[in-house]
Amino acid sequence: MKKVLFSLLSIIILGSLFYKGLQTKWANLVSPGELSLSHAEIDKSGNCNACHTRGKQIDTEKCLACHKEIKEKRETHLGFHGKTTKECINCHTEHYGRSTDITYFDEKYFDHSLTGWGLEGIHKKLQCQACHGKKNYLMVSAECVHCHQNNDIHHGENGRDCAGCHNQDSFKVE
Repeated sequence: MKKVLFSLLSIIILGSLFYKGLQTKWANLVSPGELSLSHAEIDKSGNCNACHTRGKQIDTEKCLACHKEIKEKRETHLGFHGKTTKECINCHTEHYGRSTDITYFDEKYFDHSLTGWGLEGIHKKLQCQACHGKKNYLMVSAECVHCHQNNDIHHGENGRDCAGCHNQDSFKVE
């Protein structure tokens, strides 16, 4: 009797796990934890292979297939992501829940020279959001006109090499 009951219960459990409407339940059953909010759709789909390759923890190439702006930085060797040779998982770990910020870093202790743009002069005193905004820390360009386009009294007539006449302490001509 116990064997029949156990077999029947096993069939019901396995059947429900493989039922199309409950596929994500199977993935979540073996998952080490929920993904962050930014990857919640992958979590809902139960498609672990979107990030994982069999036999590997995380495949950086799969990360870069979705995060094209980071891929571009890496290919052009620009910015922080373009200067690092680390795998994505070294800094961005998952499966710690929806409220986890996987892009977190401490602004107070971040070494900005790792981006290829060391902060000098007046730039040292600025809040990060002055150049980066609130959305993210990726920059389109490190050129002066990226942030100072409204301050260009020359209207682009002197080219884009502001450092030829100005320094990072003031806009006064040297």
